[in-house]
Amino acid sequence: MQQLAREDCDGLGCTYRFMRSHNTVFVLTQIGLRFFRPVFEGETVTLATYNDGVGPLVFDRGFEWSVGGERAGICSSKWVLVRYDTRSIVRPRDFPVDFGTVVREHETVDIPRRFPSDGAAEVARRTVNLSDLDENNHLNNCVYADVACDSVPGFDGLSRWCSEILVNFRHEARRGDVLSVSHREADGAHFVFALNEASGEPCFESELRFGDLPARDPDADKNE
Repeated sequence: MQQLAREDCDGLGCTYRFMRSHNTVFVLTQIGLRFFRPVFEGETVTLATYNDGVGPLVFDRGFEWSVGGERAGICSSKWVLVRYDTRSIVRPRDFPVDFGTVVREHETVDIPRRFPSDGAAEVARRTVNLSDLDENNHLNNCVYADVACDSVPGFDGLSRWCSEILVNFRHEARRGDVLSVSHREADGAHFVFALNEASGEPCFESELRFGDLPARDPDADKNE
């Protein structure tokens, strides 16, 4: 999805090189993914993305994906433009690209601004490594979900699967930063929080929900 969003921007002439020449980059602030079925090794996934609205500050982008014509998941995400050197907000009206809006009926994923943290206890410490970084030189958006799933006690991905994950991105993390990761379980959901020990700032917070992993048709690969 990250690559697809990039290619969509490239098609509008808003390449990463163009953005950096204007001292701007996109930063993800919220994302919510809802899976209707697991995606198994060897399956072909078809992805679609669309601009879901541009507000005074926030860009909304939606995604959906399918496997063999079967709807497999949806995603809602919110982005802001920031100056690369200062990380200050850039209003869309002040940026020289019109991203437009795709108006369509679709299901969205609601993402609360905050998750309940009372009673959360530290379960892991995670160092940000070189391979975790993106071109903005901070922890890549894709890695936050990995950290969250890795930190849920008892989850091994063998009998359970993640059916929904919501993430609020609070403050960026850079190479060498150590994240103190805490967890709490309530109302059938798992909540994971990460504190950046280097800055003392919260890095991200997330909510995850899991379901029993369904058995896969042993002839599925034969039908590809």
